[in-house]
Amino acid sequence: MIIRFIKQLMRAPALFVMRYKARNLLTQLVSHADPTLNAIGAALQETLDQIFSKQEQEFVSLIEQRRALLLKSDQEIAVVDFGAGAPDSNRTKEQMDHGIQSTAAVAEVASASKSQFWAVYLFKLIRKLKPVSCVELGSCVGISAAYQAKALYLNEKGSIVSLEGSPEIAKIAEKTFLDLAIQNASIITGPFQQTLQNVLESAKPIDFFFNDGHHDHDAVIQYFEEAFPYLSDGAVIVFDDISWSPGMKRAWAEIENDQRIFATINHRKIGIAVVNKKAASAKVHFRIPL
Repeated sequence: MIIRFIKQLMRAPALFVMRYKARNLLTQLVSHADPTLNAIGAALQETLDQIFSKQEQEFVSLIEQRRALLLKSDQEIAVVDFGAGAPDSNRTKEQMDHGIQSTAAVAEVASASKSQFWAVYLFKLIRKLKPVSCVELGSCVGISAAYQAKALYLNEKGSIVSLEGSPEIAKIAEKTFLDLAIQNASIITGPFQQTLQNVLESAKPIDFFFNDGHHDHDAVIQYFEEAFPYLSDGAVIVFDDISWSPGMKRAWAEIENDQRIFATINHRKIGIAVVNKKAASAKVHFRIPL
């Protein structure tokens, strides 16, 4: 208990220093000749400097109010986890395919949502990249999808489809969309291996793909390969928790070395990959820990 408290106490200043240093690395992105990398750099800069228009700030506040409400809820719901569990769970493919059933408080489920910092970064990426078709693996309670949907709304174009394996969690995400008056987003419920193919077909060409649903080496590579034919040239893929486990680190290394990927940005927690189906440009890699 004391050790955990000390770690939490030290985490905030460590993140502050890391994100301060990140500002010095931004020039690598914003000065690059590629417009997609410029846009990512601009998104990161506005995230770090907390730059918002009045309407952007209003949407952030509304979404965070919804998050705060969910984090106070002690309602118990049934949860079906088709993912890898904890980094040391060592679940078999059969276990993940069938899902692990349990119960959890809504607050516990909501606590797994992307933090405000990372959700804002997703929001800013959408604002700057201006995608039309977006797909998210792993809705959770709908917080990150809400950020992306509101960014698309401000861009005056685009929609997002979010996939969630657990039915009761998907219902909460749908309620999040309803309470926030989001009309350009939808939730598809069911195991990814049963739902992803149809979503890819209907959403193509996909400009922005956020994989936050299954933190397992084989699954990450499988969904990357399945999605790739449906991605637009120049599409951006965001991979969550790339340092979460040895398997996730291996998966990210494979993505970095894939010849169909033009550029990668390693933010320590998430990784961003830019697709170049023509593979005509020299690959570039950036490491900007956040």
